[in-house]
Amino acid sequence: MKRFIILFCFLDIGFLILGPGPILSASRQDPDSLDVIGGGVFEANDATGVLEIYFEKIAGDRHKRIDVKDVRIYEKILLPPGTVSCDIILPEQAHRGGNISGAILFRVHSQEVKRSRFSARVDIYADIVVAKGHLKKYHEIEKKDVQLVNRNISFLPQDVITEVEDMIGKRTTLSINNDEIIRAGMVEIPPVIKKGDRVTLVVESQQFKITTLAEAKEEGRKGDRVRLVNLSSRREVSGRVLDANTVQIDY
Repeated sequence: MKRFIILFCFLDIGFLILGPGPILSASRQDPDSLDVIGGGVFEANDATGVLEIYFEKIAGDRHKRIDVKDVRIYEKILLPPGTVSCDIILPEQAHRGGNISGAILFRVHSQEVKRSRFSARVDIYADIVVAKGHLKKYHEIEKKDVQLVNRNISFLPQDVITEVEDMIGKRTTLSINNDEIIRAGMVEIPPVIKKGDRVTLVVESQQFKITTLAEAKEEGRKGDRVRLVNLSSRREVSGRVLDANTVQIDY
């Protein structure tokens, strides 16, 4: 029974794995290309190894786990002897995994010698943030409110959150259920000024600086423009939020 070597590289680190299939070597210059030592039939098991290497490279994250299964090749491929360049051709959306179809193209000295259509199921597992309990709308998130769980992200929306630290200090924009996956659109940076807050209103130029008290008529984050009422003149003005206590009027 023949024994083969799969050789693949990430950055400057090489790995050797003994197993069935042709000899493979990942190209550092082209993430879609592998070098194959031919002279045999390229089968579904070989395509599985090629696709696992390919998706590990484009994922670029050692914390993600790639699981390739149900590979089908629609043409029998007999590779010529010698080194053959192997290119993976996939539509852009296939890079996120799931049920994919594409082609594996084989070249010798840049000339196409063989091409095989294939389909496969690619599951990509990663840690994502979920709610640790029920979170009400406008709840300001603390570390105890969320946790990481490992899930297959292939069929999940692209804006799932993968870092707990990205959540701390933000607030929910809607009610979130226990164990619900948290997406970017479900949280926001909380406003530093709320409606009804008393703040210092600043009017400043190179020649002078005037401050007075004002009441916020709407909430705002740092950099936002908000409406206020000048408590001295009772006139409504608008200004840019500098911090939780100060709003500046352009002069």
